[in-house]
This record gives sequence, structure tokens and C-alpha cells, in this order.
Amino acid sequence: MRHDIESVDKLTYCSGEPLTALAPWCASNSSSVALLVVDFELEQYWLPGSPNRPLTAIYLASGGSLQLAVTELRLVSEVSDPSEQFLAWVQALSLAVIFPGEALAFTPRFIQKPWGQEIWFTGVEERGVCGFSCSATDRAVEVPIPWLQATMPNALAGAPGEPLVLLKILDPAAEAVVGDLYFELHEEKREVYVVTHVDRTAWPDGTGYIRFGFDPQMLDSHSDTEFRASYLEAVEAYEAVRKTIDESSSSPSELLVQQERFLRKQMDRYTQLRPLRVGDVIQVPLLMPHSLQHGVRTIEFQTPVYERKILSFAQQVQTQGHWDTRAAVSKMQLRAPLASSLELLHEAAGVRTERIVDFVDFEVKRVVLSAGAQVEIPPLDDYEIIIVVSGHLGLCDASYGAEAALFLPHHYSGTLRNIDATQPLILLRATPRG
Repeated sequence: MRHDIESVDKLTYCSGEPLTALAPWCASNSSSVALLVVDFELEQYWLPGSPNRPLTAIYLASGGSLQLAVTELRLVSEVSDPSEQFLAWVQALSLAVIFPGEALAFTPRFIQKPWGQEIWFTGVEERGVCGFSCSATDRAVEVPIPWLQATMPNALAGAPGEPLVLLKILDPAAEAVVGDLYFELHEEKREVYVVTHVDRTAWPDGTGYIRFGFDPQMLDSHSDTEFRASYLEAVEAYEAVRKTIDESSSSPSELLVQQERFLRKQMDRYTQLRPLRVGDVIQVPLLMPHSLQHGVRTIEFQTPVYERKILSFAQQVQTQGHWDTRAAVSKMQLRAPLASSLELLHEAAGVRTERIVDFVDFEVKRVVLSAGAQVEIPPLDDYEIIIVVSGHLGLCDASYGAEAALFLPHHYSGTLRNIDATQPLILLRATPRG
């Protein structure tokens, strides 16, 4: 047994099944104080084999409000009063207390990469699982995202077993080549980047770059078939040298180093670099090869699937033992779309709202609030993910600075306020589609 409890309502269910008993239990205790303990097994879909994990959810109904905590630890009943028992468990087990329907803060994960790091806010993968914390309490105490999704009433935290729109920060090193990301494409995953910083040690004039599609002049001078074949030949020549260096147990010779540099330049001359400055937006269509360059920090929203095809990389790939160039060349888009102006949705009373991307599975808006301005949020049709780009956000009784990320549950309503009198507040707001 995972707990030893007396005088407490108890229930067992399987994750993924509707928690149908919760609503009538809440209704029957709407004017009283009651404690409900629910044992369940969570299917960990993000791990190989999707193993089940035994968990326990604890619900406290009091005066028409509901509090929730989730644990994998043993529960032992110590007191008879429901409120005191709930508090005792929360304190003894260091549990995050969640108030269903209120805003939650995300607790990030820092994922190291050969080119720098990714900072995940909504990621749920074998490499890391992000969490929620209550915005009004200690943000160091958290509950993993899938745990709360499995136990939140009415799917307020998103459907159980379904990942949220993926929010992350790409933070590449400032050193050339070392900080350049994979040149890759996606067949299912749609992405949008918003540039938040360009390292002046890497790019003194404040203009960084993304490798995005292919050089128009080279495309014009070849047929489609000729270009793809020629590019593949250049990549495979470089890949052979790259593998020799990566598989060597000693430092490469100077001749090999020079060969690597030459063949990398020959390969890269087929591609196109697009300039980027702080505030720029890059929409990445399906099948578009792209590679963010060193020293350019971005906020990224993307479809929550892990799939990619690597065309090339100037370092050893850590996550797979091969490149996917041959499979990707036949299907990749060659010409990058022209940068388009953003759709202005609203501008009045110190508030400007633009739609920066409108994909089939999610959309993202950028909101700029001048000093003292605020935005009212009507009851949401679905959840919303917010990240502060710059400035200071006031929400309920809490404040959030740059790169703080929040979750607004289904049906949430409230007010977003700029509480910094010295600078605008810039937010990104993402909502799922379908």
C-alpha cells in the first residue's frame, strides 16, 4: 500500500479514464470541508515502453473552493481534521498546492547541447520533464506537467496524456561554428522564433543570422534536380571528413583541419543566411532547412513532437549516429519564403497586439503594453501559454520578469498589467488549435 489513511474518502482509477467521481464529490461537499485521496497509475508516454507510475492525488474541498496536490510518496493519516491533514501532508512531503482554475508558473529545465543549451518550459520527454508551480507560492516547489494534467478537474491543464504547445528558449554559444545549430528540417513540427538577444561579441553591429533555405543565385543557375544532386555531393564530401574527425581518438592533423574548413565552406555556399535583429520573427515552414547561428538567442514555440532530419552539422551529433541528408534532399524546400509583415490585431490605449504566426495547430500573438497599460482576458476557450519577453508583468498578486513563463488554464479570466513605469511590457501568448 502507498498510504495508511483512516477517515478519508478514497478512490482508485486509471490515468486516461475520466475522473467522474470528482465532480459529484465536489458538489456534495460544496458547503463543508472534506478530503479525497485518489490512487492512480500514470502512463508515462514520454519514456520507452510507457511504464506506469503509481501516484496519489489529494483534493481538499473547503467553502466551495478546491485545492490539489499530487505525490508519489507514502501518505500516513495523522489528524482527523481534513484541512489540517491536507496541510500536514503538504508540509511534510514538500508538495505544490494547486488551485484549479488559477494561473500557474512553469518550472524550466536546462538541456545541454553541443551548440549551447535549450531552456524548456513545457517539455515532456525522456531527457526532461517540466513542471508547474502555483504562482502565489514558492516556485521552487513543483508538480510535473503530466501529473497535474492527469488530476486536474475538467482537463483545465490540457488533456491528460497530450503534450502542451512546446515552449523553449534557444541559447547558442557565441563562438562561431561551435554555437551554430544543426542544419535540419521537419516534416511535422512547425516552429516560430522570436529573437530576444544578439551577442555583440559575435555580431558587433547587433545583426545575427539564421541559415534559412538555399542561395537564390545558385538555385537560378541549376535545375531543381541538378541543384539537389550537387548539394548532396558537397554534404557527403564534408560528412566523410567530419566522421573521420569525430571517430578519431587523437587530435586531427592540421591537414585534416584545413580540409574540414574548406569542405564546410563549399557545402555552406549552397545555403542562404538571413539577417536577424532583436524583435525579429522567423516562421519555419515544414520541410524548410534551417540553422540558427551562434550568439542569437530566441524564444521558440513549436509543435510538441520530436522529429527532425539533420542535413549537416559542423560538430559531432550526440543524439544519433548518422545524418539524414540523402532522405531529406529529395523532399526539402529550396526557396525560403519572403519575410512578411505581421498581422496587426489591435492597437489602442497603450496596447498593441500582433499575430506573429497562425499555424494549423497553434497560434502566437505578441502583445506590447506601455507603462500603466493592461489587457483584460475573457474566459479562455482553451489553455494559453504566456512568456515575458521584456518588462514586468503583474498578474493577480504576483509579478514576473523577462523569460518567466505562465500557464493560463481553460476558462481562465483575469488582467495582464504592466507594472514597470520605465519600460514597455512585451509578451508572447500562445494558444492551441483543434
